[in-house]
Amino acid sequence: MSSKALRKVGISALDDKDFQPTKGVLVRLTPEQFLQVKTGLQPVLAALGDKGFWRAGGAGSFDPEHRFAKKGTNKIDSGDVDVFLDTGMIKKKLKLDPEMDDGAVRKVVAGIMSKKYPMNPIGKNVHIGYPMGKDIDVPGVGPLPAYFQVDLMTMEDAHEIGQHHEHDYSVKDSPYGGQDQQFALASLVNTIPGQPERTYQYNGFGGALQRRDTGEIVTRNIDKIAEIVLGKGATADDLGNVESMIAKVGGIDSPRLAQFRDDMAKKYPQLKEGSIDWFKDIRQKLGL
Repeated sequence: MSSKALRKVGISALDDKDFQPTKGVLVRLTPEQFLQVKTGLQPVLAALGDKGFWRAGGAGSFDPEHRFAKKGTNKIDSGDVDVFLDTGMIKKKLKLDPEMDDGAVRKVVAGIMSKKYPMNPIGKNVHIGYPMGKDIDVPGVGPLPAYFQVDLMTMEDAHEIGQHHEHDYSVKDSPYGGQDQQFALASLVNTIPGQPERTYQYNGFGGALQRRDTGEIVTRNIDKIAEIVLGKGATADDLGNVESMIAKVGGIDSPRLAQFRDDMAKKYPQLKEGSIDWFKDIRQKLGL
């Protein structure tokens, strides 16, 4: 949970050692609270033109509509909620200039949201504090309203991009998170069979398979990407987490995961990448 996004408006978590909240306190939310936030915020977002894609990130795994909902989730709470909003839908609903770029649309969204919630725009996100409905006592300050952090990720093709962040969190005690899933997929994209190595690149945040030499987007469709990367019959279900991708290519030793192993070596700097201890550590984490 990043407690920095709403500092500008005086809101942060109680455990933020570098900032004293003065206007509100950020709290983690449970699956039940996620559904309450979704129910309460969707009508507001619908008025903008897009109810949002809610299935991304850890909190998104609480959504009954999540791709992997039937498998369950190991998440018990989350520090924020990622909601993808499509700028094309917003421009159409609000009758904005069709040529308006994403940044300008975000400014419109930020202006509207600031009238309803504490708000701070950063990059491609419009961060808001959604009221929890109770106060929390802050030492030295007194009672302050509690908020859930919601990140409105406002961009073109938002719903397709959001599907790239719809991860499978069903593996118990997995050492990997959503970012690691992106690392593993990027490693596979760099080593597509029948293609020269590094012909393509994976743009995780942009939700796209691209040609490395020109930047041309080949596809944003996550199921098509799965088939290109893993072969005929593969789907996004096979890309849901690191463990599923490792299994599809025959194990952590696969040459196709060389870049991923390097990324993990950086994540675990106490172990030398490729060493016996490194492989042993990774295998233990995977239960292999």
